[in-house]
Amino acid sequence: MMEVISVNMNMITVCCGVAVVVLVAYGWRFLIWAWLRPKGIEKSLREQGLNGSPYKILFGDLKEMMETGKQAGLKPIKLTDSIIPRVMPFYYTSANKYGNMFFTWLGSRPMIHVTDPPLIRQVLANYNQFQKRRGGNPLSKLLASGSLIDAEADQWVKHRKIITPAFHVEKLKHMLPAFDICCGEMINKWEGITKGRSCEVDVYPHLQTMTSDVISRTAFGSSYEEGRNIFELQLEQARLVIESTQSVYIPGSQFLPTKRNRRMKEIDQEVKSSIRKIINKRLTVKEKGDVTTEDLLGLLLDSNDKEIKQQGHANFGLSVDEVIEECKLFYLAGQETTANLLAWTMILLGQHMNWQDRARDEVLKAFGDRKPDIDGLNHLKTAVFCGVAVAVAVAVVVVVVYGWRFLNWVWFRPKGIEKSLRAQGLNGSPYKFLFGDLKEMVDTANQAKLKPIKLTDSIVPRVMPFFHTAAKTYGGSIFFTWLGPRPLIHVASPPLIRQILANYNQFQKARGGNPLSRMLAKGLVDAEGDHWVKHRKIITPAFHVEKLKHMLPAFHTSCSEMINKWEEITKGNSCEVDVYPHLQTMTSDVISRTAFGSSYKEGRKIFELQLEQAKLVIESTQSIYIPGSRFLPTKRNRRMKEIDQEVKSSIRRIINKRLMAKEKQEDTTEDLLGLLLDSNDKEIKQQGNTNFGLSIDEVIEECKLFYFAGQETTANLLTWTMILLGQHMNWQDRARDEVLKVFGDRKPDIDGLSHLKIINMILHEVLRLYPPGIALGRMIHEEVKIGNLTIPPGSFLTLHLMLLHHDADIWGDDVDEFNPERFAEGVSKATKGQASYFPFGGGPRICVGQTFAILEAKLALVMILRRFSFELSPTYSHAPHTIITLQPQFGAHLILSEL
Repeated sequence: MMEVISVNMNMITVCCGVAVVVLVAYGWRFLIWAWLRPKGIEKSLREQGLNGSPYKILFGDLKEMMETGKQAGLKPIKLTDSIIPRVMPFYYTSANKYGNMFFTWLGSRPMIHVTDPPLIRQVLANYNQFQKRRGGNPLSKLLASGSLIDAEADQWVKHRKIITPAFHVEKLKHMLPAFDICCGEMINKWEGITKGRSCEVDVYPHLQTMTSDVISRTAFGSSYEEGRNIFELQLEQARLVIESTQSVYIPGSQFLPTKRNRRMKEIDQEVKSSIRKIINKRLTVKEKGDVTTEDLLGLLLDSNDKEIKQQGHANFGLSVDEVIEECKLFYLAGQETTANLLAWTMILLGQHMNWQDRARDEVLKAFGDRKPDIDGLNHLKTAVFCGVAVAVAVAVVVVVVYGWRFLNWVWFRPKGIEKSLRAQGLNGSPYKFLFGDLKEMVDTANQAKLKPIKLTDSIVPRVMPFFHTAAKTYGGSIFFTWLGPRPLIHVASPPLIRQILANYNQFQKARGGNPLSRMLAKGLVDAEGDHWVKHRKIITPAFHVEKLKHMLPAFHTSCSEMINKWEEITKGNSCEVDVYPHLQTMTSDVISRTAFGSSYKEGRKIFELQLEQAKLVIESTQSIYIPGSRFLPTKRNRRMKEIDQEVKSSIRRIINKRLMAKEKQEDTTEDLLGLLLDSNDKEIKQQGNTNFGLSIDEVIEECKLFYFAGQETTANLLTWTMILLGQHMNWQDRARDEVLKVFGDRKPDIDGLSHLKIINMILHEVLRLYPPGIALGRMIHEEVKIGNLTIPPGSFLTLHLMLLHHDADIWGDDVDEFNPERFAEGVSKATKGQASYFPFGGGPRICVGQTFAILEAKLALVMILRRFSFELSPTYSHAPHTIITLQPQFGAHLILSEL
């Protein structure tokens, strides 16, 4: 036993001794690496007369480099400033401090900075002596290793010799068609964005896409599509490499199974595998004697074969793995360089118009209208490389063309349109450069919102102050103003509005603006042409009265919950209540119940998300939209995309449940979603083709639209009705008497609701005074006649429903008074047969859900009038204003009294 203990003790002693020696040895090495060697180098450099920063243990100048770089990136610079202090701030400061040749410290390694031309020439000429830096994060080598950029000495000589022939001018000229196709695609996209007018475009991402397409086509030719996939993978790899190099590299960490490491290795394997497949195809084709030298890969393989045959040994050529690495390098080196060259060229030519003019003259002289060719490009003095010259020439032409288009867009075309409209006898505001009447629109709207108005005042000057003034100035029924450089034709003439609304294919809804607003809902409201016809046909059956009467219990339940809350607040007494948020909650509950039935709770969650989305959309539309800004990873953009995904995912789950229930022969037609799915199935079966039905994604968009369109409209209608009945107690009493006469204490039903004549008159009058939408927008895509006027394409039309509803010539001198009696004999009699009443729009595109909204409002009023009497509170401020719909700016404060 003692012998065993003695042996163990000896082993422990030996192990401890070895450990101490190892620790001392590595401790000494660390001390040399982190202090003694750097300080010795610093002393040696200073003795040779070289200046530089003092060495700081372990980190050197890393902290200062990062801090100055971070500070420099915080703000842009003037176009006239030198870029050097922003691009390389630490080195710029050091050069000013220490001279043309100096040293700093990258951790514990000295960095010798050279800016002397003769010395730079010496270093670059002696490539064997001055080789590229090694070390750093080995994951960065996954982008391209073992290729020309990474090779040294004999390896580099071999790669360079084989690759160079692929880039001879005679070879490159065969690639001009690929350059031309890619440039053409980019320009077509720009034309699609601008649609014949000048428009702001962030050209950088477009140039990046164009140059990546050039690489894909020129690298792999007929295998272009596979090439694009490889490029996308290499782009993702580049992002991951940049991420990995932005943190301190811990030796061996590349072997850890992190998500990033795994993805980088997956990409590397996928890229290599894809390129290997393309190479193998080429080698197979080559064996059959077919020509494969129309692209860089073909030229590289051809040059490689020639070198092997000439030298008589495979070692003098590139292996398949080395060819793969060179193909990876095509992407890495070829795309960013040209994209950045083009971007900076366009920026500088956009700044220095004299050089833009000289370049344009040269381009037109060399080519005229014909396609650029190699001979013409050789005569462009500004071209540096033949391959880049095509892109540069196209870029110059594009800059010139778009510069002219911009001037045409902001001045010549608007002034020409103004002259044409005035010549036709149309009055309007004079065009002001670029902004038109935008400033006045914003200023008058902001001023109008500052204070409430009297209950007896007309609401038009507060709700639409600029257009109200313009209508008086230029002649009410039709006039023009300017939305930036676009004419805005205002129409308040009944015959013209009828013509426009009837021809929905010719006068389509306005497009453009902030694309983030489309995250709220697309669906029926956004569709045009045959797409709209299909949606309308499938959706309409869900809103037939026979279907809606089955939804009355949902209306009743939601309204009962609101009334119970009011009873808890009032506790049998009179009490002031802001009814507006309560009515919003009630109508949102109605939508949740009627849209998704048994999935009501999930429906409520969807509504809350849509409500948040609406607020974010309104925020985004209250500032100028910069094209492309929706792709920026801002907090708001990220949240809007999260909500969009969550809403779509939730609705998709509900739809999938319904489809499974339907397969089990369960009844799923008790709510709007069920009715929509049922109508969709019938249409598909009737036509015998799924193309005639809605896709799941289209059904999801229609469900989103239920919330957006259904809740605000009814909530606002009920709010304005209660405000007006609280002001006009005689009409409140008449309405209550009618309700008690028709229903007594029993539950409201569809037959009884259809016999409420006074309630019907009241709702018509409320919708006349406070229509949900104050105007409808349309876009002119082709020159069109409206009455005797010829309207140019690109013009906006605004159909002023509010002006019509408040026109004394149509409604009489009491136009601004609440007088439901005017609808006693129906709408036609009240309007004297004129098309002047459009609370839910008009023509074929009239709101599909208007019956739903009116039915819900009637039932709610019946239940409220039976339980409460109400009047305006002294604290009520009358302030109608528009945020998508017409609503009370400061709420609806009423005194509720239980009956």
